[in-house]
Amino acid sequence: MKLKFSIAVVTALVLAFGVSAAQAASVQNVVNVTHDDNGDNELDIAINPTNPQNMIAGWNDYGVGNLCGVGWTTNGGKTWQTDWLRGMTPAGGNPTYDYGAGDPSVGFLDDGTAIFTCNAWSVKKPTAIYVTTSKDGGMTWAVPQQVASADTKAGNLDHPMMTIDHYNHRALLAYTTWSGRQANSWALISDASGTAWSGPYRLAADYKSNAPDVFDVSLAGAPDGTVYATSGIWQHVNEWSEQAVVVSQLRPGETAFTRSVKVRDLVPAPMTLPGESWRTSMQASIGVDSAGTVYELTGDSVTGHLHMYLAKSTDHGASFPTQLQLTSGTHDEVMPWMSVTPGGRVDTTFYDYDESTGLMGVDYGQVPAGGTTMTRTLVQAGIDGD
Repeated sequence: MKLKFSIAVVTALVLAFGVSAAQAASVQNVVNVTHDDNGDNELDIAINPTNPQNMIAGWNDYGVGNLCGVGWTTNGGKTWQTDWLRGMTPAGGNPTYDYGAGDPSVGFLDDGTAIFTCNAWSVKKPTAIYVTTSKDGGMTWAVPQQVASADTKAGNLDHPMMTIDHYNHRALLAYTTWSGRQANSWALISDASGTAWSGPYRLAADYKSNAPDVFDVSLAGAPDGTVYATSGIWQHVNEWSEQAVVVSQLRPGETAFTRSVKVRDLVPAPMTLPGESWRTSMQASIGVDSAGTVYELTGDSVTGHLHMYLAKSTDHGASFPTQLQLTSGTHDEVMPWMSVTPGGRVDTTFYDYDESTGLMGVDYGQVPAGGTTMTRTLVQAGIDGD
């Protein structure tokens, strides 16, 4: 839910994951994407694989529509046009979801079709997840399609996270059903057009522990058609007690994510860092290279500060013997997000929080294929998260 889980973001960060480390060192131009002062946050950006000069962005927009704002650029991010998605809130023609909409995810399918997911809520508790597509690089969007819904708080849909499986030409959408007491998570899988969806498939369906909640989830596709999921295992989500991260998998023809493997135990970060009011996030992300190696990136506060850890599996998710600590020191690395190239290079962007000043920087990090250390580039400094 966008009000509950919002976190301050750089209002405009344009960083293409296709660049090399040397190129990244010269990327210092920060552009205002949203063009307003509505408190926009949770920005997500995607690059068109058929035209890298075309990008789309989605964010929580607290303006007129009270839902997902959308932006697009045709010049590599130098300038942006903006709008907001209709069809999900009263201002956009849908009276049911009168609390607002947000938690956006954006991506491009292989043919250049843009795809956008947005979560909608009602004060009477119904929630839904919508998907829309664009054939013109984000300038116009199809009528949003409802792909999941819940009628009561007991089935509240939350925290949707979409990724693109470029090996199999489809979109992957993970989300959580959360009553406030119990959380389970699910996946939907699109066809090549992004308009027909299969599922839901339960994540970590076979995982047994004393932690009942499966939350903070994301998905990645593999060349053999397997979909991998990373899930946070919690002892009650509302108590902020994440215990572990687990990877499970859905193979072609299966109906649930099983073969669950615990990647690592976690020490949860505080719900808020010193002097801050925004929610700290440790959500893991997952990726697969063309050789089938599975990568998981997560935060862990085991050292007393929130640092980033990269795990690797070369046996199709059966074990994760490689555990690399990518960051150290007295800063906290917040909300890392990872992308893995087919060749095995890991790209990530994250917030670097300095507890002594209460300010954050945004960093771009890169681990070369087969590498064990991360190089990092400061993109913007001095951000006041509150």
